[in-house]
Amino acid sequence: MNTTLQQLKMAWLAAKEAGDAEGQLRLLKDHPEEQAALTDFIAGYYATSVSELEENATLLPLTRRAYQSALERVFAPQAQVATLGELRKQKSLKKIEVAKALRLSVDVWNKFEAGAIELASLSQRQLERFADYFQITFDQFSNLLGNSQPVLTANRRQTSHGASQPEQGPQRQSFAEAVARSTMSREDQHFWLEEED
Repeated sequence: MNTTLQQLKMAWLAAKEAGDAEGQLRLLKDHPEEQAALTDFIAGYYATSVSELEENATLLPLTRRAYQSALERVFAPQAQVATLGELRKQKSLKKIEVAKALRLSVDVWNKFEAGAIELASLSQRQLERFADYFQITFDQFSNLLGNSQPVLTANRRQTSHGASQPEQGPQRQSFAEAVARSTMSREDQHFWLEEED
C-alpha cells in the first residue's frame, strides 16, 4: 500500500477526531495526487457510520460530494420501470425465459405484459410467486401489472359502422381463465390453480 496515502488517512482520522475541519480540508488541498483515493476513503468512512453522518449536518461540502460520488459508484441507480414488459427488459430476460421459469406458456405471459390479466383475479400467493421470481415486492408487482394497460388499436374497417367503433385492446380476463385456455401442461395448470380447487 502507498505509505503516503496511509499517512494521509491517519492524519485525516486524527483531524476528524480532533474536530479540525480545516485540517481535514487542508489535507485534501495539499495532496492533489492522492485526492481521489483520499476522498474514496473519506466516503467509505462515512458510509460505514451512517448514524454519525445523519447527526453531523455540517459536513464539508467536498466530503459530502465525495460521499455521494462513492455511493453512486457502488450503488448504480436502477432505472425506474412502469410495466411488466419494462421490468423483464431491464432484467435482460426473454419472454420465453420468463414463461419457462414461471411454469407458464408464452401466451399467458404475453397477456400479463399486455395488461389483459385482471389483477383482482390473482391470489396473494400467486402474486407472491411472481414477485419472488423478479425479486421485487408483492406491491411492486401488483403496481406493474396494474400499469401494464392493454394496447389500444383503432378499428380500421372502412364501413360507417367500423368508423364509429371505439379503439379496441386485448380482452381482459381472469388469470384462471387465461391458464385454462393456454397451451400449458396440466401439471403446470394445476401448479398455478391449485388454490382454486
